[in-house]
Formats: sequence, C-alpha cells, structure tokens
Amino acid sequence: MKAKLNRAESIKKINELAAKDVPFLLVSDFEGQNAIISPLENLQQESLKFWINGQTNHKKLDRDLKNIQLDKQPISYENYKIAFDLVQKNILLGNSFLTNLTCETPIDLNISLLDVFEQSDARYKIYLQDQFVCFSPEIFVKIDELGKISSFPMKGTIDASLENAEEIILTDKKELYEHTTIVDLIRNDISKVANKVWVEKFRYIDKIQTSDNKKLLQVSSQVSGLLSGNWRESLGDIIFSLLPAGSISGAPKDKTLEIIAEAEKYTYQAQYKNTCIQRKFYTGICGLFDGKTFDSGVMIRFIEKTQNGLVYKSGGGITARSIAENEYQEMIQKIYVPIV
Repeated sequence: MKAKLNRAESIKKINELAAKDVPFLLVSDFEGQNAIISPLENLQQESLKFWINGQTNHKKLDRDLKNIQLDKQPISYENYKIAFDLVQKNILLGNSFLTNLTCETPIDLNISLLDVFEQSDARYKIYLQDQFVCFSPEIFVKIDELGKISSFPMKGTIDASLENAEEIILTDKKELYEHTTIVDLIRNDISKVANKVWVEKFRYIDKIQTSDNKKLLQVSSQVSGLLSGNWRESLGDIIFSLLPAGSISGAPKDKTLEIIAEAEKYTYQAQYKNTCIQRKFYTGICGLFDGKTFDSGVMIRFIEKTQNGLVYKSGGGITARSIAENEYQEMIQKIYVPIV
C-alpha cells in the first residue's frame, strides 16, 4: 500500500508526474491533507483498485450477486435536528448561504466491500482494502487535452417513482436556490485556475438505479473554463486549489467548513460521544491522469469499515429554505448500492 502524502508533497508529485506525461491515480481526502498518488505502472492491485469512467486496474469476476440486503440504522431524527438547527442558525445569521451536512449510518450488508466495488454501476469507484469502498456518480473536474476544465456540480435528488418527479424537482424553489448557489461557487473556484469561465449546461437530469429497485433523479450542471497551455506542469496546484469540492462543502467555503466541523459531531453523538469526527476520505476526490487528460470524481457514495462495523456516509445541502424532516429523509434515501 502506498504511503499517504501531505498537501505539499501531493502537489509536487502530481506536477512532476503530469509534466512528464506519466499516467497516475490520485485519491485524496476531503480537505486535501492526505492523498495517495501512484503511477499506474506501480499500482498494487491487491490493496487499491479503481474504476474511473471505464478505465480500471481490476478484472471483474464473472458472477451474479442476488438478493442483496442493506439494512440501515440511521441516527434518530432528534439527533439529526440538533445539527440541522445549528447549520440553519448560521445560515440565518449570514455565515453561510449553503452548508453540506453529512451523517454516518451503521449498516449491515450481506456482500463484501470488494463485491460492492466489482458489481456497482458508477462513474467512479475506489476500493481501498480493509478501509472503504466508494461508488460515486458525481464528477469533480475533467480536463481535456487542450486544457478545457469542466466541473459538474450535482445538487438535488428525488425518487423517480413520484408522479411528475422531474417537474417537481426542477420547479422547487429551495432546490433551485441550492443548485444555483453551488454553480456560482464552482464558477468562482474554476475562476481561480482558468482564464475564461462559463456555465455550459444548467440543471440537467441524471437517472440512477439502486439495489432496492428504486430509481433516483439527480440534478447536475456543467461549469467550464480554459487553462493555460502548460497546465500539466501545475496540475497539482490546480487540483488542490479547488479542494474541498464546493458541492460537498458550501458557500462561502472557508466559514462553511467551520460550521461543518461543529455541526457534524452532533450527527454522531448517539454512537460516538466525545469523539472527534472527521470525514477523512469521504467526500474527497479520486482521479486519473492518463498522460494527456485528467478525469476525477467526488467520493459521495461511501461505505467505510470501522472498529464498530460498516458505516455508510451520506448527506445533503442545507439552505434557509430547507425543512429538517425532508433533509433527514433525503439523507436516508441516499443510502444504497447501485447494483441491479
């Protein structure tokens, strides 16, 4: 297993590898303080496996998993509301416009984390042996050969089985405000590294199938910009200047990160009293540089192995218009594995 690098070491290594057109894999934690970076030729398949939009270092086993069972034990609504109220109080005080609040839910799963990696249907998948598996639909940034950088913030989820589900989520004022806020945040982030920035697509729908035979609709946008011609030589600086990802932190980012650190400890207090809670690799990023282009995802669908068993991490964006009961149910709704 590759040693984890700190922020400065990660930036330096990425710059060196990309400048030489050496393909590599990147897996970073939420705040960009710890990262695994490995040239693909040196990657140990046993301990770290990836699937980045069809590119992988793992040969899938030929088997069919049936009757997948995922049992959830979410925190109480009362416990969730303590954190929700703290977040919304800060929003009403003007300290944040949007805050991403996440929870850790103990689960029982009748398949292994490696099974989840192999069989789940997702754009971005990471398996770190005896630690976690991620199967995320959300793009962080893509950079093409000419230096066009694009980010695809994903905000807004609804059960597709509801009558007129697409119309409901696209006309919901709270969802529109939340999504617009994140698009504006991402546009500001991209402006730090790109010369020209524009919103290429605004609020389009993705469909996701879950293991419990449900379909979800998720709303995304595309924000693009143009990098300088020598962008590979500073790829590390570009990536880490955008962390944490705006879609899973909030706006304004620095103050919102303080609110997240304070609020999220309350969402765990029923299980872990007096424990320092950190997201660690959850809501971090994973990415692949193929020697010419860079493709990366936000690690938002995440199962972690802990000393107390498996936990599933999920959450959502809170605004002044948010209703606690709805946000609580959305957090639970997002606990699934996309295996059909």
